[in-house]
Amino acid sequence: MKMMRCAAVVVGLTVVVSALSGCVNAQYAPAPAGASGGEGSIPAGGPELVAMTHPPIPDLPVPTGFRLDESRSRNFRGGSARYVDHLYKGSSDKFAVGRFYMRQMPIQRWTLTADRFVQGDVIMDFQKESENCQIMVVDGGPFRGSEIRVMLWTSGRMDPVAKPRPDGR
Repeated sequence: MKMMRCAAVVVGLTVVVSALSGCVNAQYAPAPAGASGGEGSIPAGGPELVAMTHPPIPDLPVPTGFRLDESRSRNFRGGSARYVDHLYKGSSDKFAVGRFYMRQMPIQRWTLTADRFVQGDVIMDFQKESENCQIMVVDGGPFRGSEIRVMLWTSGRMDPVAKPRPDGR
């Protein structure tokens, strides 16, 4: 009797978890091409996220509530070049994060060059002057929100850091 009750609880929990995991993203399925209301591969609707007031990189917005995973992030600057590879973790839906970047990156003078939905990931490419930035938003797993991978790199010729001349000019 005790064994049957335990089995019933396990089956019940399995059914509930299966039902929830199957429905979590149903309302956020990608919009078909040409559908109104969405922006490119990102469907419309859902919560609007707000930008951090002081993100780690000033011209790369980050939604409030996301934290930098320092153990999996790096950035450096050399001369006129810079490289950023940051991972942020938070509890917002990946499509809400995608809409956030579609709105916020142009405010920082970034131009969207491509956006796509590939095997469950939202990927956006931006350009500004001689820099490229790719933002990839992926599911963080069951009950863990999403992860944002921000990669920025300088393309083209990089000028060295200016050194003062011996004659002071």
